[in-house]
Amino acid sequence: MDTFLNIFKSLGADFTFFYQLALVLVFYFVLKYSLFGKLQEVLELRENKTTKLEGNANKKFAEAEELAQKYKAELSKANQEAFTFLSDKKNNALDVQKSKLKEVENQLNIQVEAKRKEFMAELEVHKSNVLKEADSLSGDLVNKLTN
Repeated sequence: MDTFLNIFKSLGADFTFFYQLALVLVFYFVLKYSLFGKLQEVLELRENKTTKLEGNANKKFAEAEELAQKYKAELSKANQEAFTFLSDKKNNALDVQKSKLKEVENQLNIQVEAKRKEFMAELEVHKSNVLKEADSLSGDLVNKLTN
C-alpha cells in the first residue's frame, strides 16, 4: 500500500483522490440506474424495430416467392388444360371434316362408277357397231386396194 501512496505522491495526488474516486463511483451508479438503463432500453427498442423488422421482411419475401411459385404452377396447369381442350376441339373438328370428306368421296366414287359404266356401255355399243361394219369395211378396203 505504501508503494501505491508513493506512486500517487509522485504524481501529485493526495487523499482527495479517494474522495474523488468515491464521488465518481457514486455518480456512475446513479447515472447507470437513471440514465444508462433508459438509454439501453431505447437502443434495444431501436434494434428491435430495425433488425427484427428485417427478419419479418425476409419472411414476407419468402411468402411472396412461395405465392409466385404457386401462381406459376396454377398458370402452367391452366395453360395445359386450355391446350388440351383446344386440341380435343381441333381433333373433333378434324374428325367431323374427315367423315364429311369420306361421305363426299364415296358419293363421288359412286358417280364416277356410274359414269364409267355408262361409258363402258356406250363403248360396247360402238364396238359392236364397228364389228358389224367390219366385214363390209374390210371388203371395201380390199376392193380399193386391188383396184
